[in-house]
Amino acid sequence: MSTLSIVNLLAGVGPNAGVGPNAGVGPNAGVGPNAGVGPNRNYTAGSNWLGSACLVRMQGYLTQGLADPDPPAPCPGFDAAPWLHYGAAHRAQSLLMEALSGLRVRADDSAETAFLEQLSLGSGGLAWRPLLSMRRPPLPYFIAQARLVDDLVPLREVRFQEIHAQASDALSFLLSAAQMPWHRMPRTLELIEVALALQMAVQMRIKQTLACPRPHQIRPSLFPMIEVPSHGSLPSGHAGESHLVATLLSHLMHRARMPELQAQVLIRMALRIAENRVVAGVHYPVDSLAGRLLGEGVARFLLASVGELPAPPSLLQFGYAGFGAPNLAQPHEDLAPAQSPECGEVAATPETPSLPVLSDHTRLWDLVCKEWNIGRAAASAAAA
Repeated sequence: MSTLSIVNLLAGVGPNAGVGPNAGVGPNAGVGPNAGVGPNRNYTAGSNWLGSACLVRMQGYLTQGLADPDPPAPCPGFDAAPWLHYGAAHRAQSLLMEALSGLRVRADDSAETAFLEQLSLGSGGLAWRPLLSMRRPPLPYFIAQARLVDDLVPLREVRFQEIHAQASDALSFLLSAAQMPWHRMPRTLELIEVALALQMAVQMRIKQTLACPRPHQIRPSLFPMIEVPSHGSLPSGHAGESHLVATLLSHLMHRARMPELQAQVLIRMALRIAENRVVAGVHYPVDSLAGRLLGEGVARFLLASVGELPAPPSLLQFGYAGFGAPNLAQPHEDLAPAQSPECGEVAATPETPSLPVLSDHTRLWDLVCKEWNIGRAAASAAAA
């Protein structure tokens, strides 16, 4: 697996991906000094044994005859939560903790439905408010969906390279589709990284709760062409993470009044990445639909928590009204996921409590807006 930066957040939760030490938001990748958007090197000579040994010998020469300041020089940001003075990789862990501090995934008594809930303050005090619900399809539905996977097997030969390239490096395809000067947008890349870390934490908990079988477990003749991940099938992680990124970037593109074509290309890339996982035989089409709904739900949560939405986000539902024709349960470019027959959406009411503000995420969002040359949204300015 590649150790390159935030792209590994689109693959697994092992030690070399996700939020482990060697990738994702760990110290050796992400936006840290050794990979990601930083220079591919360490900043100081003391980062390796040879440089450290040289510094030990040089200390006397460098400091001879020089006196330490008395009183000591002021330390910038000392005793004032120097958030921006942290390394980006460590800041990412703090941001993840802030986002998760008021979230939970809860299962119903039958363990057939998972609820993503936010702790909110309403007129009656603190209470868990549902942001999204996701119900596990019945086994006959998965059996019918497996036949749809079989119909896509002929595409494996023409998409072989795509499938393997996107298995652990899907984010680079999304960044290419967005067509932005990423070398000048480190804060936007940082936002994407922390959003993906949150998405992974939520979706893995939902996968564990719903415990849906993979297509080959129902139809062994599908014979997946790539290694099958060691966790449940629904929702699709690649679909959720890709649509999370596409939703956040599309929102920024809209605010920056960029051509609609760029956002459309980005959405198509997310759909293609998700579909390729179905072609490979590791997901059903319905997994992609559920993943897209979750990705957009997490994006709405983040946007609402930094004041970018004029009202609390709607409650998104998957499988709330039963499951219909299996061939209809798949993402569609011209159809929002909540408009699918398998999904639903309940708009917030005036009584719906607003989401608590994520202060550090808001600070990061302000820096992102500067990179896009856009001001605060009206909802955000009013909240401030």
